[in-house]
Amino acid sequence: MKIVRKTTVKQIVTDQSRDNLKSKFQQKIGQTKKELEQLQFEKKKMIYQKRFNQSKVEERFAIEENKRKQQVDWYEYQLQQLDDIPNGSEIIEGEVDEIVEVDIGDDWQTISGERSITIKDGKIIDIN
Repeated sequence: MKIVRKTTVKQIVTDQSRDNLKSKFQQKIGQTKKELEQLQFEKKKMIYQKRFNQSKVEERFAIEENKRKQQVDWYEYQLQQLDDIPNGSEIIEGEVDEIVEVDIGDDWQTISGERSITIKDGKIIDIN
């Protein structure tokens, strides 16, 4: 039988990885700001059409706009924190799904235990 489990992906901070992460965060900030502008445009369009209750439209769009603003703030905070992290530090980049073969008699502790992949400059250097 095969099961899927989560595996943590860690990255060792180097100058190259720091630059890659900075550009990734800046790209996400730009994308989120575009989404925010699009939401504001759609809100004005819906209010202008007057097919929906104006207060409901404003309320719903305010929630979505607030989410995007929080995302921008979070990415900007991540950018600031990235400057404070020394080279050689490990940061968690995310999680991936791993397919694991399970048979009768296998030790569940080893199968369900914490697994991680460590990356340095785009290359896998360790699998635990």
